[in-house]
Amino acid sequence: ILIIVALSITGVLKPEDALSGFSSEPAILLATIFVLSGALYHTGLSEQLGNLIKRFAGKSLEQMNGVIMPSVALLSAFTHHVTITAIMLPPILRLSKDNDVPASRLLMPMSFAASLGTTIAIIGAPAFLIVDGLLRQSGQSGLGIFSIAPIGLVLSVVGTIFILLL
Repeated sequence: ILIIVALSITGVLKPEDALSGFSSEPAILLATIFVLSGALYHTGLSEQLGNLIKRFAGKSLEQMNGVIMPSVALLSAFTHHVTITAIMLPPILRLSKDNDVPASRLLMPMSFAASLGTTIAIIGAPAFLIVDGLLRQSGQSGLGIFSIAPIGLVLSVVGTIFILLL
């Protein structure tokens, strides 16, 4: 926002051009997603999610990843995967420490699941939102929120199975 203000004040951008990005539905949706993700963290909901995952994760590495990966994939379908990774980092590190498992053995699968989860709903990845906007601008019907879910769910399940087998 400071860059936009600076470019507008210095005359590099006209005020209407500087604010044109805020008329974009994907830009507003992404801003909303970051606010909601921050709320999840600050209200303690992410800690509660971590406790829930810990309860079902058991003691084996396979069982921990078998719980972490689908949980994170589903969460990242509805918000940015980097945000979900950041929210889940403290509970996963605590799970790692409590069970004497190297953190990398849980964090890498978690990050893969977060990326795979973005393919479940169009709000999970900005690229899908942009494509939806472009389709609507060209007069075609846009993407439905779960129109990519069949492919995304398969990718997430296959990715989880792949990690569990390795």
